[in-house]
Amino acid sequence: MNDVNKVDNNELPSKERTTLKLSDKLKINDLSNKFSLKKSVTTIEVRKSRKKGNVITEGYSINLQDGESNSLTVQEQISRINAIHNATIFNRADNKKANDKESNTVIDDRDVFDLQENELQQDIGNKIGDISSDDNIERLEESTNNIVQEKDVKIESEEKKLKKYEKDYDEKKGGVKKSDSGDLYSKHTKLLIEEALEEDSEKNINKVRVKCKKNKFNQLSKNNKVQRKVIIPKKVTVRELAKAMAEKSKDVLQVLSQMGMSLKLDDELNSDQACDVVLKFNHIYKLSTDSSIEDSLCDNSDNLELQSRPPVVVVMGHVDHGKTTLLDAIRKSNVVQKEFKGITQHIGAYQIDVDGKKITFIDTPGHEAFCSMRARGTNITDIVILVVAADDGIMVQTIESINHVKAANVAMIVAINKIDKHDADINRITNDLLQHGIIPEELGGDVMLIPVSAKTGENLDKLKSSILLIAELLELKAAFNCKAQGVVIESRIDKSMGIIATVIVQKGTLKKGDIVVVGNNSYGKVRVILNDNNELQKEALPSMPVQVLGLNNVPNSGDRFIVVNSEKQAKDLLNYRHKNMLQEESVRETLSLEMYQDLPFNKKVEEFNVILKCDVMGSIEAISYSINSIAHEEVRLNILHSGVGNVVKSDIMLAEASRSLILAFNVNMDSQAKELAKQKGIEIRCYKVIYDIIDDVKCILNGMLKPLQQEVQVGTLTVRQVFSSGKGGSVIGCYVTSGIVKKGSAIKLLRGGNVIYEGKVKALRRFKADAKEVSCGFECGILIGYAEIAVGDIIHVLEIIEELREVK
Repeated sequence: MNDVNKVDNNELPSKERTTLKLSDKLKINDLSNKFSLKKSVTTIEVRKSRKKGNVITEGYSINLQDGESNSLTVQEQISRINAIHNATIFNRADNKKANDKESNTVIDDRDVFDLQENELQQDIGNKIGDISSDDNIERLEESTNNIVQEKDVKIESEEKKLKKYEKDYDEKKGGVKKSDSGDLYSKHTKLLIEEALEEDSEKNINKVRVKCKKNKFNQLSKNNKVQRKVIIPKKVTVRELAKAMAEKSKDVLQVLSQMGMSLKLDDELNSDQACDVVLKFNHIYKLSTDSSIEDSLCDNSDNLELQSRPPVVVVMGHVDHGKTTLLDAIRKSNVVQKEFKGITQHIGAYQIDVDGKKITFIDTPGHEAFCSMRARGTNITDIVILVVAADDGIMVQTIESINHVKAANVAMIVAINKIDKHDADINRITNDLLQHGIIPEELGGDVMLIPVSAKTGENLDKLKSSILLIAELLELKAAFNCKAQGVVIESRIDKSMGIIATVIVQKGTLKKGDIVVVGNNSYGKVRVILNDNNELQKEALPSMPVQVLGLNNVPNSGDRFIVVNSEKQAKDLLNYRHKNMLQEESVRETLSLEMYQDLPFNKKVEEFNVILKCDVMGSIEAISYSINSIAHEEVRLNILHSGVGNVVKSDIMLAEASRSLILAFNVNMDSQAKELAKQKGIEIRCYKVIYDIIDDVKCILNGMLKPLQQEVQVGTLTVRQVFSSGKGGSVIGCYVTSGIVKKGSAIKLLRGGNVIYEGKVKALRRFKADAKEVSCGFECGILIGYAEIAVGDIIHVLEIIEELREVK
């Protein structure tokens, strides 16, 4: 611009050329209405010199062309004053910086100029005064020149001080070496300033760009948000729901907070709450029923082709009735043809061929395994062979086996074994079976009685033919072309082979490489399939017993297995079953808490809980009155629940939660309740006469009563001498004046007729030998663990006698 021209390139003492950016607006309050000074950027090069015809300001000059100063307007003169003042302040600050840092520094004129701006504005305003638009412009020029002259005087005095300071500084530092590097340094300084400004500008621009990109991305994300289909079970945690929706957990918690629910990530939501949250995020939900997951993994048998399968037979009976011998005989008859290696090779279940047809036998250790299978609802048995010894007849476990067969509702064949003995009585066994509801075919029933001899092999073929006949009548069929399902018979851990599970396939075909899920805690890939002869198999068909290797955990007997598509599906199914199991446990705990919260706390009377089920309400009232009339101060019977009707599943669950006994009067049990009671070990007592209930209640309360203890004195000792034995007390030399003393007997130490110690005889000796007892008239040494004993003390030897009590 033409307002301020470039000065001569004379050097400063520091050999630097500095660029000043004067971008501040000089404000003159009094002239604001007349004119305004806009922002301007002027480049000024400063030097320390004096020349004629120049306006001198403390070594700074502004070159003006001839006649230019007279032609300047007021606005131009004020701009020049601004530049002169700024240059002066810059030089002053530059010298100060050089002294402090001992280096050349670029100073921002804006920082120093701000400190002096108010002073200059005030001086100009005071000198000029109020000037109206009609006043002579010459007054303004004279006032401006006066201000400049006054400033020059001040600047000259400051310049003298500055010269003196620079001279002293040069002498102290040895002078400043002049060189031609001033121009280079000045250019370098300009470059640094410009780069700094450009860098700050680029940083701000980059920040704005990043912010705009984020806003644009967020806007696009909101506009193009993916709508997902979320499957919601009965209960789901906040964390699982957020993962299923692919949303942030904090966003889900925020939505729940807006819905009025203060929850944590591991807290559970019911299906309704979860659906509301899914809708808040604009997703689609689908409810998952209890059986949807299980049913989706199972093939629909209605659409599959069914084929005949071999029967599954379980042999049961009383101990020592020849069950194992009979099984060995059947094995031998088939082992000879198959070159069987021996009984130790068997896996607990095996198949035999009879006239080209197969029969599967399960070798169980007894009726307990059969009962466990019934409790789990695994109906794997088609036919039961009940073995009864011809010489012993019907025994306790035989009756239990009959009850298990009736509960399972399966076909039964009675094999009367040991008919080769001379005291065998088949007719007696037939009559005994009639008493338990087993009616043979000869008497018009549906149960086949076959006399056999496992020792001689008599009638074994007839037994096999009978099994095939019943199987043909039952029309046993299964689907072969589908995913395999079945039941675990037994499982074990082998040192060389790992976890081995013996299973029976009930449906489909189990193949090598299939991924199976077993029960609630086991899954794996089928690596090896072995048959009953330990031969490798590629697949297992329905009713075929095999050994399976490849599971990660040992399954329980009676657990069901199912084939799934992938390992992920197997894990999901196990998690689903595990959650259901936890929910059932939670229900039982809740029932227990609900039942116990009404009971009084800190009670001294010991109670026994019972659940009473009767046929009519009158029976409940009569039995309840009789039970409550049996009173005792220490024990009583608490009727936790009573009702009319059969014993149902909820009664079993309540009994398990409260540890109660179920009393059933003239009522029956549902099949589900019976199976659950066997599984949980709940005792159920059935009665037909009310007096039997009262007698049993008395026996229960009598067993709860603690025996009454009485102390009886059986001997007396006199202390004759005391020997110290350290921390264990003192050894007492005594004389047995009456009765007898035994090791471990209770004693009381008396002095002057008062009891000072009660304890037991820890050690008893006769001379130096240990003794079990010492009679009257003999001396002995005893140790009682008490040290403060004196000669002449009396010791009473006591015996505790317990007396049984009964309620009235």
